[in-house]
Amino acid sequence: MNHQLSRVGELKHGYEGLLIASNKICVSNVHYDNIHQLTSELVDVWFGKIHSLVYLGISWESEQGDVYFQAERGNRDEQGAVPFFEERIVVSEQWDTAKTPRFVRLVAQTAVEQSDREIEELEQSFFQLLLVNVRGLILRCLHEHQSTELKELEMEMGLARRIQSMLIPKEEWQMNGLRARTVYVPVTYVGGDYIDFVRINERYTCFVVADVSGHGLPASIWASVIRIAVRAILQTSWSPDEILQRLNQLLYADLVKTRSYITMLVAVHDAARHRLLIARAGHPQPIYLSSTQKSILHCRSGVGLGLLPDSTYELEEVPLTEEGILLLYTDGLLDTGRKDGQHSSHQLLAALAALLDEPGKEEMMERVESYLWAMTRQGPQTDDISVLILQFQTGSHAGQRGSETPARTGVPELKRL
Repeated sequence: MNHQLSRVGELKHGYEGLLIASNKICVSNVHYDNIHQLTSELVDVWFGKIHSLVYLGISWESEQGDVYFQAERGNRDEQGAVPFFEERIVVSEQWDTAKTPRFVRLVAQTAVEQSDREIEELEQSFFQLLLVNVRGLILRCLHEHQSTELKELEMEMGLARRIQSMLIPKEEWQMNGLRARTVYVPVTYVGGDYIDFVRINERYTCFVVADVSGHGLPASIWASVIRIAVRAILQTSWSPDEILQRLNQLLYADLVKTRSYITMLVAVHDAARHRLLIARAGHPQPIYLSSTQKSILHCRSGVGLGLLPDSTYELEEVPLTEEGILLLYTDGLLDTGRKDGQHSSHQLLAALAALLDEPGKEEMMERVESYLWAMTRQGPQTDDISVLILQFQTGSHAGQRGSETPARTGVPELKRL
């Protein structure tokens, strides 16, 4: 009895020393370059402090039992003549790699036979503590690594956002009686919407609004691809229907591979004939606003890019017969601030019409732009928001002679070409 009490006292005293020594190692700076060394140091400390041990081994193991790393001290009695303790604990249910194993296993053998249950349970609790310490090192290493990666990723995503922001037109564009402004708010660091205007020559200017399926970095890469492809196609073709058809032919195979698709609207302004040429690929219909009429332009549409290999698109003409505004936008604008569903384009039209009917000193374009920016701040944003605001002028306002301006007024009549 006295011998057992003495043995328990020795174990408890040894436990205090182990705890102090283990804590020194466990609070060390840990990273993937030194975690194996720290694990080995823990095994050294425990093997040195528990004098009855003849073997102590710690191994990092996979779900299938493969050993990623092992630290052993002493000589293991494979014949089983010496009592041993063995236990395995889960490190992470989400990971199973050489750096973050699924399990940690401990095997210990002592030269002292256990004749007392209290002593046996006490030693087992010591070994369980060692397992917990090793698991803690691995998880802390993972956390430190992820924190470092997260900081690097945030820096890279910040750079990506700045680059994408530089590619989105921000300054007002004016030429040949036409003004253009943009509203662009990605839902994450970077967005999958593409919005742009490109001057083709003195007569023609191309305007593009596109929406890539999905969000974030993958969609933003596609947005950059679209920008390059559109500008390349504009070197040889400026007709919106041809632009969409050639884009689909160019991007279809890769869009299918990535299970992506793109909706897009292309509009080309013809300054000489005061008209817009429009083609749509599954994109929301534009909204027309003037002092006399407010309406949705029901342009015909082909399917989105990447959905059918041989898609064709219809070209339509919008005569610009009076001063007005045309809104080209992605469907993220209809999602913003809605908890119970999606705004319809008709609701948006009604809100803008009421806004323009109110008395005020602001010009039409400034009112619309202010309202749209306010919409983006109304509530939770679930999608990228992109709007291209086109204000067109006619007659002397456009720098053209009045005799060259068509005499008709009202909603532009769409013409199929």
